[in-house]
Amino acid sequence: MTDTAPSANVHDIGGSLGWGAVPYIRDEAPFHHDWERRVFGMLFQVLSRTAQRPGEFRYALERLSDEDYFCLDGYYGRWRAAIELLLEEYGHLEAGELDTRLGLPLGNGVSNRAAKVAEVLEQNMPPDRVAPRPSHRTVRRELETPSRFKIGDVVVAVGITGSAHTRVPQYVRGVSGQVVNIHPVEVLPDSTAFDLGDRPQHVICVAYRAEDLWGRGSEEGVIINVDLYECYLRFGKEMP
Repeated sequence: MTDTAPSANVHDIGGSLGWGAVPYIRDEAPFHHDWERRVFGMLFQVLSRTAQRPGEFRYALERLSDEDYFCLDGYYGRWRAAIELLLEEYGHLEAGELDTRLGLPLGNGVSNRAAKVAEVLEQNMPPDRVAPRPSHRTVRRELETPSRFKIGDVVVAVGITGSAHTRVPQYVRGVSGQVVNIHPVEVLPDSTAFDLGDRPQHVICVAYRAEDLWGRGSEEGVIINVDLYECYLRFGKEMP
């Protein structure tokens, strides 16, 4: 495989090289320690009082420092750090309060997890569209307007300019793929994470050839399917 471009965000390392093999344990237990089970339970209590908008918790994870994101406590360690960040940002804890109680060092007198929310320009977002809100909590919406893409179209993902939170993996940007399915409409997390409206979008499943993503050294005949919001996509040139 050829090296891929480095990601601008610590969380966006999917498809990049140099991270070693993915560990796999057959029949692995969901929790290795009791504290992981407790973090899992705490998450839903904290989210009911903090990040309730679609995409908001994931954006909190993206803003963690490298030390917290790649902590030795792994998956649930990231959740724990994001919980602490949200509790601080929503005013349920003073900045650095938990670290102080634990006797941990603070950087410049504040918690290392108190990452600031980036400024998001609403004019960079696609126009909002009227869609009735369901009576129950869901990211699904109904649009009368059909998708501008159809199965078989060649598309290229470009994303949204200046988006602080996005669902476009770095490794697919600028690469031609083919539409293979059109999923139901969902709210756009680039917008909802910042309380800028639902801006519902058709979700487009795009198929990429592995060799187009990672070069001739990739596995032959492998197809990668990626679900992308319609506003991320542009029509591309016909594929060879």
